[in-house]
Amino acid sequence: MDKKACCNAGRLEDRATSELIGIAKGLIADGVVNEQESAFLVQWLEQNSTFDSWPFDVINKRVGEMLADGKIDADERQELFSLLESLVGGKPIAEHISSFATTLPLTKPEPEIIIPGKTFCFTGKFAFGMRKDCENAVRDAGGIPQSNVTVKLDYLVIGLMGSEDWAHSSFGRKIQQAIDWNKDGRDIKIIGEDGWTAAL
Repeated sequence: MDKKACCNAGRLEDRATSELIGIAKGLIADGVVNEQESAFLVQWLEQNSTFDSWPFDVINKRVGEMLADGKIDADERQELFSLLESLVGGKPIAEHISSFATTLPLTKPEPEIIIPGKTFCFTGKFAFGMRKDCENAVRDAGGIPQSNVTVKLDYLVIGLMGSEDWAHSSFGRKIQQAIDWNKDGRDIKIIGEDGWTAAL
């Protein structure tokens, strides 16, 4: 694939990802995913089946499992609601918060968080404080803050609140990079701010 085609493919995937997040926000806005909404999502996913990176791979796999019997029943629609809610991070409850961060990529089960001697990178906005405050807290506890996701990163910490700087409203490139490297066999633990602060 030449450079221009690669850039176009990346832009198309970014647009589709943003559209998926928008659809997810719309579907969960009233607190339920009804039969028509789930059918719409299935149709949209089929029309965008060329995208197979995160979060498409997770959503498609789960929806495919739900459709194994040919329909999405009421219990599965509730599961679908939870899945979409984790993608968008839930519904903001305060005016000054534009969005919450995704919880979909968090390492499960939640890993043990060891700070001394371990590397930490932060993404999003934190209730704890500014990013430099988070980095200083890690440094004070014996950890090593990093500004970027690398293959040697131990923990990527996602702030509770979304960031206007993210590529998408509920996640950004650091999260995408960590997920991609984990697919390649790395062991970057993706954790939420709440787990990190508890470990401090």
